[in-house]
Order: sequence, then structure tokens, then C-alpha cells
Amino acid sequence: MPSCPNCGRQTLRTIDWACQWCGYPLVSRAFKKIDKTFKEIQAERSLSSKSAQSEEEPEVEPEEYPAESEPEPEQELKPRPKIPVKPVYQPFPEPKPEPIPESKPKPVPEAVSKPVEPPTPPKSEQPVIQLPPPEPKPASPPRAEVAPSSEPLITPPPLPKQELPPTPRPEIKIQPEPPPVTAIKLEEIRDGMEITADQIDALFKADKSAANAKFAGKTLVIHGIVEKVFVREHLEIRYIMLTGVQKKLTWSLRCAFDKDESAKLTRLDEGQAVALRCKYDGYSKNIIFKDCVLL
Repeated sequence: MPSCPNCGRQTLRTIDWACQWCGYPLVSRAFKKIDKTFKEIQAERSLSSKSAQSEEEPEVEPEEYPAESEPEPEQELKPRPKIPVKPVYQPFPEPKPEPIPESKPKPVPEAVSKPVEPPTPPKSEQPVIQLPPPEPKPASPPRAEVAPSSEPLITPPPLPKQELPPTPRPEIKIQPEPPPVTAIKLEEIRDGMEITADQIDALFKADKSAANAKFAGKTLVIHGIVEKVFVREHLEIRYIMLTGVQKKLTWSLRCAFDKDESAKLTRLDEGQAVALRCKYDGYSKNIIFKDCVLL
């Protein structure tokens, strides 16, 4: 007889295709069929087991065993609320004063005995030398007493006060105001005319594009004041920055020179008034002139 693959016991197949012992499904037809279901076999087993137990157990009268009382349900214990415990502050004990030691009586000193004088050495028998008496000093002559005069004392007259000469105050030099710039029109500009740096600055401030067109290709005699001198022969830089009498020009003049004029440029000082003939060469940050010659 084949055995069950689950419980390993030799078994039969029930009507519902299960092991008669464990109820494991048996699909194979190699197992022999039994005309009962697995539930019917289980019911028979339970009835047989109950009858066997009833035969083994002796009959006991019901009065001998009192009915067991059902246990009362345990009451759920609620947790007690926590009571905050306040800390008890114990005062610090005050320090006890230390006992003052009793002062012992000072011992009374005994009677002070008188110091014993040392014995005087015996006088040696030596001759006593008597010195001559000192000579008396000459008495100084008595001072003559001056009788008080009845004439009044003459006090000297007070000296006259010398008056010091007044200290001269420094003279405050008032710088004269620069002369006003005479206005000039663009129509008056012509080749070879004399013009100042202030007038050129005023024309460019009014209309720089129109002034640039009017000054183009013209040679002018410019009067102004030297602001800075730049001479760098190794870089071929030779020019001066020219300003006007107002000294606060919007457009400074940059005047370039040839190599022949470099010796004259080194003699110029800043703030010196100069006159030079130059040719207009446009403008960028400054108004540029070239081929300048000092007059």
C-alpha cells in the first residue's frame, strides 16, 4: 500500500481525494479508494476517542465536586497621579564662634636688682702734666649807637613805564580776481588770429562739434598758462598742458612740439604765462594742437 507523502503513513484515498490520516490531497490514482470523506473519518475518530475516555474515567457523583465559581474579573488598576515633591531647603547652620582662649596672667617679674658697677682699675702713679691757661682774646670795640634822625625818609620817584612799540600786523594780500573772459563767436575765428585758452574752452563748452568744424586746419596764436611739462626724448614725447587764467577749465589744451623745440620746453616752469603758435589737430579728452612753436 502506498504511503502519504505528507505524514508518511500507509493510507487510502478518500472520496474527496485526501489522505485518511492527515487530509493531505492525493492526486495520484495509485492510492486505493475508500467510500468515505475525510470529514466523516474525522467524526468517527472523535466519537471513538470520546467513548474510550468515558469508559476509562470512573463515574463521580456531582455533589462531591462543588461547582467552581467563576473568577471575578480583575479590576484594572489605574496608575496613581504623581505628586510633585518640592525640595526641602534646609538652612545652613550658622557657624559657631570659636571660643576665645583665656589669657594667661603674665608672670610678675622679680625685683630688678641694681646693676653692679664694674670695679675701677687702680690709678697708676703717673706725673700730672699741667697745661698753661689760655690767653684771653682781645675785646672788640663797642659799636657806636646811631641816634634816630628827625628828618623824613625820602622815597625815590617811580620809574616811568616804557611803552613798547606796537607790533606790526601782517599784511593780508588779497589776490586780484582774474579778469573776465571776453566772449568770442565762432564766426570770428580765422586763420592766424590771437586767442586765449579761456576763449577756446568757452567755445567748446557751448558746442564742441561746431567748434571742432570751425577750428579744423587753422593755425592760431594761443595765450595761456603752463600747467604741466612732459619731455621724454627716448619715447619722443614733447608736449605741455596749457590752462587759462581761470585755472579751472573743462577743456585743457595739449600742445605738442617738434624735436627742435625740446630744449626750450625744459626751461618752462609751471604757472608761467606763454604765447605759442599751434595748428589745431582735433579733440578727445583734451583739445589737441600740433607743430607748436614758442613765441
